[in-house]
Amino acid sequence: MPSASQLSDLRRTFLNRAHDDIQTLHVRLQNTGGSGDEAGLLNDVASLSHRLMGSYGSFGFPAMARNFELIEDVALSQMSADHDARPAIELTRLPDMISDMLDQAGVLKDLGYEPSTPDSPSSPLIDPSEYKRILFVDDDTNLHGLAEMYLKEEGYSSIVYETCARNAADYLSENMVDAIICDWQLEGDNGLDLLRKLRSGSLKPAKTTPFIFMTVPSSRQAIERAGLYRPDGYLLKPFDAHRLHGVLGRALAA
Repeated sequence: MPSASQLSDLRRTFLNRAHDDIQTLHVRLQNTGGSGDEAGLLNDVASLSHRLMGSYGSFGFPAMARNFELIEDVALSQMSADHDARPAIELTRLPDMISDMLDQAGVLKDLGYEPSTPDSPSSPLIDPSEYKRILFVDDDTNLHGLAEMYLKEEGYSSIVYETCARNAADYLSENMVDAIICDWQLEGDNGLDLLRKLRSGSLKPAKTTPFIFMTVPSSRQAIERAGLYRPDGYLLKPFDAHRLHGVLGRALAA
């Protein structure tokens, strides 16, 4: 398992970044009156909330994760409403909800995170000499360091990171990996687009290379489409070391 001091450093970095991101969004919401770009702002609220929901949960703050899940639902509901019947953002709950989250994020930022348990040595799950290379694709860079810490502690020798499916496909056109962990929701091409390319045989890794989705698509039709391309597992956000190793271990052993 990762050391307490490593986890503390990563959490502190995340808490600072999260606070800054929420503050930026808070300012935009306060100045939204008559901006004419409410659709774009709603999309940004939903996107940031989805990202922070996964990050706060993975870093050990489940209450914050649940709050941002609720904010994402409110923003998506606004986006799906008929344009003429949709209330202005300043008349919805969103500004107050983000303001509350900014206050809570500020408290967490000031408190930071101090490890409460001593480091305990453990044997890695994977023999490092096997040199397993994992591609981790997520536009939330806060999770990159957490994933690297979890994976390297368990013997995975090389972890490669990309923030979008297109860059991941470019990397895979020239490089081999042993498994791919990819978020479903990405800017531009999504995770399913990358899985299609892998299963078509147009990339360098074998068509059967294990592919794990992070998060689950919201519609049944999307899940059925994904099933056609045989993903090897789903890693729900927020994730911890135990869930990550369980899903990845099963995929590699299949």
